[in-house]
Amino acid sequence: MRLYVMAEDLYQHKLAIILGRGKRLRKILKHYPTEKKFKAASTEELAEVIGIRNYESVILKKLQQIDTTYDEMITFLVDPSWSKKPRARRIMGIDTEYLKSKLDLIQYVILDGLEYISSGIIFTNNKLAKSVDIVDGINCLRNVIEEFKPDIIVGHNFNSDISILESAYGDELPELYFYDDTMDLLADSNLANIIGGSSLNKAVKKVLNTDVVGLFSAYNNLDLLVQYGIKDALYPVYLRYYILNGRLPALDFNLKLTNIIKEENRSFLETDQFHILINRQGG
Repeated sequence: MRLYVMAEDLYQHKLAIILGRGKRLRKILKHYPTEKKFKAASTEELAEVIGIRNYESVILKKLQQIDTTYDEMITFLVDPSWSKKPRARRIMGIDTEYLKSKLDLIQYVILDGLEYISSGIIFTNNKLAKSVDIVDGINCLRNVIEEFKPDIIVGHNFNSDISILESAYGDELPELYFYDDTMDLLADSNLANIIGGSSLNKAVKKVLNTDVVGLFSAYNNLDLLVQYGIKDALYPVYLRYYILNGRLPALDFNLKLTNIIKEENRSFLETDQFHILINRQGG
């Protein structure tokens, strides 16, 4: 996988991986605009610029060995043990959308390994589509979990989805707590450093090498919203597989939406299926 950064931005990128993109980075760049000047600075000088008193701090040590540190932090790592259940077969991807209300829709996919089994979208905002009450919608999700009994749930920044769902539901949803979060996996594997961020869209484009639907475009078109939602539930499952195994086989199939709540929304769609195409990734 190629590093996303251009050669002329490499110095700043090396610093940003260690310092983040806040005040400390700006201070270093102001005092040392070139990598040559930075490498000529002493530990004491660097410490004074970024406001660190402890000369043995981890950050200073990383800055002193910036090239070695950088190489380590942009090396793609693979480790199945990052998963709470690396050998899970029945996997459920879940995502939520809440741009227009406290909960607009819930979407999910069920896979057996990498084989697509089922999917669904639950509308909970009548301004977008024919909808059910939010509590009823979340109960529908709970029923699906009970029916399929996934070995593990997969989501992206899934703790946020849990918070949204529990806030809307008014109670805890413990069946959501056993999950793998691809935002964490992107950080663990160094992919977030390599691609320059941990957003799902960036990971899908740069790791899975496939296109994504824009959020605001999706909200203006029911067909796009359905496709956007299902893919946001599906793609983290594939990202998880790639990070845990270092590879992903080619995927080429038509995904037909299994369940729509409310079902009458299906008649408003131009199509209830769309094509999933992902080229083979990794070894």
